[in-house]
Amino acid sequence: MSALALPVKRKAITFSPSLQSFAVLVAVLILLTSSFDIFLILNASGNYRFCQMIAPALIVLAIVKARWGWKIPTLGIVPLGIWLLAQVLFIPVTSFWPKSLAYCVWLLLNIGLMFAYVQLFSDNQRALCTLLRWYVYSFGLIAAFGIVQFILPLVGLPGPLVKQWWIPGSLARANGFSYEPSYFATYLLIGFVFVGSLRRARSTLLSSRALLGIWGLTAVGIVVSSSRMGIVFLLIDVFLAQVRPWLSVAGDIGRSRIVPSKLRRLIPSLALATLVVALLAGAVTILENRPAITLMFLNGTGVSGTAAHSVIEREDSLEETVAVFLEHPVIGRSLGGVSSAIAEREGETIHSFEDSKNFEGMSVFAEILAASGIVGIVPFLWFITVTIWKPLALARTTPPFYSSLLCGLVRSLVFAWAILQFNQNVLRPYLWIHLAILAAVYAAARASTPHTPSR
Repeated sequence: MSALALPVKRKAITFSPSLQSFAVLVAVLILLTSSFDIFLILNASGNYRFCQMIAPALIVLAIVKARWGWKIPTLGIVPLGIWLLAQVLFIPVTSFWPKSLAYCVWLLLNIGLMFAYVQLFSDNQRALCTLLRWYVYSFGLIAAFGIVQFILPLVGLPGPLVKQWWIPGSLARANGFSYEPSYFATYLLIGFVFVGSLRRARSTLLSSRALLGIWGLTAVGIVVSSSRMGIVFLLIDVFLAQVRPWLSVAGDIGRSRIVPSKLRRLIPSLALATLVVALLAGAVTILENRPAITLMFLNGTGVSGTAAHSVIEREDSLEETVAVFLEHPVIGRSLGGVSSAIAEREGETIHSFEDSKNFEGMSVFAEILAASGIVGIVPFLWFITVTIWKPLALARTTPPFYSSLLCGLVRSLVFAWAILQFNQNVLRPYLWIHLAILAAVYAAARASTPHTPSR
């Protein structure tokens, strides 16, 4: 690939090789630690993650480069800035303003990371490719740690950082470095979908063997987390990925012709279907013969008379979040104010960040609606639309290397938004790191695509 070139309005600032290497190192460390909730954390009137503590260094470098060189447009920065302004203006309506202020600072930091990745790496092909490779590697490394968490207790060794168990001390629910298994699965799902998309597009970012290995690691990581929602979304992505080849063959049959090359593309689908059927059959057989195991895995769902605490907690939290919006439909209660509003509905008063953890909202879209109201939800929906539509539109005209990246990043972003409807919160670092990577690739793709108007 040829070096990227952007239209120059004034002479660009050039960092020394050591400073550029430092920027890449910090960016890679942020990628590797974006899912860390319980490791490398500073507890001081709130939790400060390692990726957040080192992010300002990257943002300062980006500001310097943008100030003394040229500023590269950041995907979605206008609606995102308007949404941030709305959250700041809504701080006074919450009863526990320190959390609302902290969430605004957190959101500003996430926006700063998007800006930094674009300014520092989108015009440097080598740096961008390094980041992308490490982004893919990071999912495999974190998945591998989760698999180790699951395996060690099975052989009588302690599981490092394990937070939840099916059988205490023996059968772990892998959570990686996250608060809980569902957060771990949500993080890995982004990588699973992204890497799977690159595999199908035959991306040259990494070898096909490396992509297959990382894709397999993330799949196993999601399974050993035993997050039901994570596994469901994994299967949805696998199913959707197999639909296109079958539709293509069906169209050929409808036109009374058969293309052998297309038939060969069905072999992986048939092999995967056979494997899934075999695994399901084996699982059903085991569960039928071991009803205690069946009840253990169904616990929390309310199925077959088991406790439904997991489902009920999610439903109650969602109902409370929607109720907060209905009480304040115009301007909302600000991002950090949803928990205090829920507490007020239950006759409680929040005095600290620790108190607020018992009253968090559910479903990021419902939480954002309750936080932003009708006024504030408009720029947020604008932001989502821009970050999906513009990259997909550009993918139709940009070189294949960037096209496969944009399609994969958008596909995994859509899956991330979908699974976050069953979890919280919208400020999760790995979501915004993904958006930062997407924005950097989008800027680089625009620069490499002829006749792409500046936006």
